[in-house]
Amino acid sequence: MALNRDALIQFISNASTPQTKRDIARAFNVKGGPDRIELKQLLKTLEDTGIIAKQTGGAYGMPEGLPAVATIEVTEIDVDGDVFAKAIDVPEALQHIRIEVKPPKKGHPALGEGDRALAALKKRDENLYEARILRSLDDVRNQVVGLVGRHKNTWVLQPADKKAREDYEIPQADLNGAKEDDMVVAQIQPARGQKKKKVRVVEIIGNATDRRAISLLSLHEVGLRDHFPDEVIKETDGMEVPPLKKREDLRHIPLITIDGADARDFDDAVFAEETDEGFHLIVAIADVSYYVRPGSPLDREAYLRGNSTYFPDRVVPMLPEALSNDLCSLRPDEDRACLAVHMWINGDGKLLRYKFVRALMRSHARTIYEDVQALKDGTSDKHENM
Repeated sequence: MALNRDALIQFISNASTPQTKRDIARAFNVKGGPDRIELKQLLKTLEDTGIIAKQTGGAYGMPEGLPAVATIEVTEIDVDGDVFAKAIDVPEALQHIRIEVKPPKKGHPALGEGDRALAALKKRDENLYEARILRSLDDVRNQVVGLVGRHKNTWVLQPADKKAREDYEIPQADLNGAKEDDMVVAQIQPARGQKKKKVRVVEIIGNATDRRAISLLSLHEVGLRDHFPDEVIKETDGMEVPPLKKREDLRHIPLITIDGADARDFDDAVFAEETDEGFHLIVAIADVSYYVRPGSPLDREAYLRGNSTYFPDRVVPMLPEALSNDLCSLRPDEDRACLAVHMWINGDGKLLRYKFVRALMRSHARTIYEDVQALKDGTSDKHENM
């Protein structure tokens, strides 16, 4: 049985009891030093990302408790100042599990009862987890995005959320430079028995007539941010294309990228050549995993964003520009780390064999669909010599 990520997950998942490292090594015929190191690293990666869990005694099984990352709500602060919470975006049967919140890092506000946060969870035992705060959600929960207006002599905020049932009052002193018809982010203030809630403007998105303000409004409504935390940017400092070493050298292969004319990133490339038995194909993608390691600030931020988000006037990338627009962009005539698959097919398109590799590649051309189709149809000679 070949040792790879999917096979290892399937083996542990299908096992009737948790499997020790020795059990796993025996099942995959792992004997030599390099193979044992590879197995150890693979188990650690799967454990760090919450896909498998190490049981009491060191055996591995599938997690049956809370996920590796979850939204938590503070339920108790005891006399010693220890903070405890529960997970709220999990099945009800798991919400009884007690979560102890580690003290926040410098620069992160302390949580109070009822506050919510996104947290990385680590299991201590069956009914106790440890939480490390990734991002406080309390400020977001108490913010509202809307349009500044006037009603008689009072400044009001009309929420952008169509489900909102009422406007908010903005005290003159809390406008903070906002004018009528400005789209803003405002902080809801304590009610203190008042009939109409008040807000304080904390950010001016832009005038409602500005098309760019619509994109920013959408960002705020779904909790996205158009900037990266300093620790995430700092992690990209000094990153560069790795040396060849054990990677396969594909730089002489005329791989090309094919995208739409308005594409903003180039993350996959292709190649095909005719052989005696049919065709040899290569598909290569940027090796993001070389730069983004499990549990790192880059990994956590990418998890929060989920994907890159595109607007008519901007893109909010999943990864910082040093990666998304440089090291992980397969730009022409530049060496790039990649993951590639070789495929051999016959004349009927049946897959004969395949091979996955880590490699270095160099895109030979940035092409668009229309040009490639025209070249195939014989109506254009653009890129003919690539």
